This record gives sequence, C-alpha cells and structure tokens, in this order.
Amino acid sequence: MDQAERQAVARSVTGFFQDIGCELEEYSENRAVVGLTLTPKHLNNASNLHGGVTATLLDIAMGLCGTWAEKADERRVAITLSMNVNFTAVAGAGTHIRAIATCRNNGHKIFMASCDLVDEHGKLLGFGEGVFKKGAYRKDLP
Repeated sequence: MDQAERQAVARSVTGFFQDIGCELEEYSENRAVVGLTLTPKHLNNASNLHGGVTATLLDIAMGLCGTWAEKADERRVAITLSMNVNFTAVAGAGTHIRAIATCRNNGHKIFMASCDLVDEHGKLLGFGEGVFKKGAYRKDLP
C-alpha cells in the first residue's frame, strides 16, 4: 500500500485516533502499526502513559489489522467484542510509542488479533488480544 492510500485509511479512522494524534505508520494485510508521540495530555496523574491511551492504541491497531483492504473505501470498520490489556512498563512525555498488531485468525465475519505496545527502543510497555466483528464499510458511515 502506497503512502497516499495509507493516509486515506488514516483519515477514515474516526474518534480517538484523530483526537489523540495517532499516526498510521504501517498498514498491510493482517498487520497494522499505529504510532503516537506522548504529550502531557496522554499521561496519568503519576506523569506516565495513561492506561486508557494504551487500551485505545491496542484497540485501534488490532481493529485495523483485521479489516485491511487495498483501497481505503473498501475497508470495513471493526467492532470490538472483547479485549484484554496487560501493562508491563511506563513511559513519559516525549516518548514515541507504537502499537504493532497482527491478525491471528481472520474469518468472514469475526477476527482475532494480538498487539504489542513498544517504545522507540523496543521496550514492551503493554500487550493485548482481542476479538472483533467486521462491520459496515467505512464509506457507508457518517
């Protein structure tokens, strides 16, 4: 997928993806990488990466990896059916983090994915797994 098509996919991801400043760094069949450079708004009261931001990044990356399509307007949305999140380390403002998701089983309607959240040095900050349902085509939604 070329950069223009990847940017079109990124523009089609709504909600927290846009609000918190995520970037779609890689997108291919059964794989998605979502990046974010942490700012103070991404931190908890202890000045570390907020757990909700971790969960959001894992959810977005896993949802994308199972709904890959060659063209942005052919991509379906993902509906999270279940997800678990494990926290392994902290990160502070200025850290660039990446959620690296892999689709483990991709059926016609349901898919399962796993995801690692790492910092710029490859340190594992968290990981998770999820089960997702393929929804409507993104182009058909508001």
